[in-house]
Amino acid sequence: MDLLIHREELVRALARAQGIVEKRPTLPILSAVLLQASAEGVRATATDKTMTVIADYAATVRTPGEIAVDAANFFQVAKVLAGDIVTLTVVDNGKLEVRCGASVFKLATFNAADFPVTPALDQARSLTMASGALRRVIDRVHFAVAPDDNRYGLNGAHVEDTSAAGGPVVRFVGTDGNRLCWAQAPYTGELGIGRKMLLPRKGLGEVRKLVDGYEGDVQIAFGERAALIQYPGVMVHVRLLEADFPDYRQVLPSAFKRRALVDRDALREALRRVSILATDATNSVRFQFSAEGLVLSARKLDAGECREEVPIELSGEPISMGFNARFVIEVLGAMDGTRVSLELGDALAPCILKDMDDENALYVVMPVRLD
Repeated sequence: MDLLIHREELVRALARAQGIVEKRPTLPILSAVLLQASAEGVRATATDKTMTVIADYAATVRTPGEIAVDAANFFQVAKVLAGDIVTLTVVDNGKLEVRCGASVFKLATFNAADFPVTPALDQARSLTMASGALRRVIDRVHFAVAPDDNRYGLNGAHVEDTSAAGGPVVRFVGTDGNRLCWAQAPYTGELGIGRKMLLPRKGLGEVRKLVDGYEGDVQIAFGERAALIQYPGVMVHVRLLEADFPDYRQVLPSAFKRRALVDRDALREALRRVSILATDATNSVRFQFSAEGLVLSARKLDAGECREEVPIELSGEPISMGFNARFVIEVLGAMDGTRVSLELGDALAPCILKDMDDENALYVVMPVRLD
């Protein structure tokens, strides 16, 4: 294998692999990125066996071939190269020779034949949605997906079809048991729903990175055990979680007794200040809703206390509730609008938050008990 590639293109290829490859792999080959050079350019593949990213890059290939090389090590080298054009050559001893400017590196490699094969996926049924819509959906749901939970079904985003008379709509739902978020977007094509549509948290995050900066349509195909997300030059194969997602509709209140309208930025910034003195364990802040406004307060033993008032428009009787400040701040950060609605029941009932400028997302935060 012998090729020429722009340094920025090489860095981009290796940067994409960093979030995929395993840092402490059970198999050494899983720390590698597979490079395959052909007349069309170079293809880079990274996998951890649950997720695989395959992407094509422009290169001048003088001799076709393939080689696998440690992704993290190669990335560190590529970032510090001084020059625009990088020459990659597999030399006689099997090492990858990297030349750029006055620098020459010879990197250890793996046998390309040992690299895991990406499973095939039936793409007969697939949906197409705008990349911007996919980014918005992931941004509104990803933070609420449990990173690691004994209830296996919570560390993935549930996908379902919520199409109505207005046309096809796909909804993503995420929860960690303390907050729940769903977001939806229109699509064209066919959403082939299998038994369990649970996209793992890691896969969701990596897909978000890959569509960042891309403007165009994205195709998504679901099989019984995997999903394939692709756009020109990039393909992501994600193994779905074999778990049951809870019936999230059961935690959505059907009615509310109180409703507060508040400026999103004002509430978020006030919470950031007050939460400095929130209780460490639950990060709890008291919310006192009344016609005069919303009073946020927190107290930490041996540290002090804090109180701040935020203007609101309240419909209904006054109430005092406790919330984990971080959970509410993260929900507010996922919104784009300026006004937020908080729909409240009793002191320990779930609170529904809505962006007044976005009908395609909904957020639920569970309250905490206050001493």
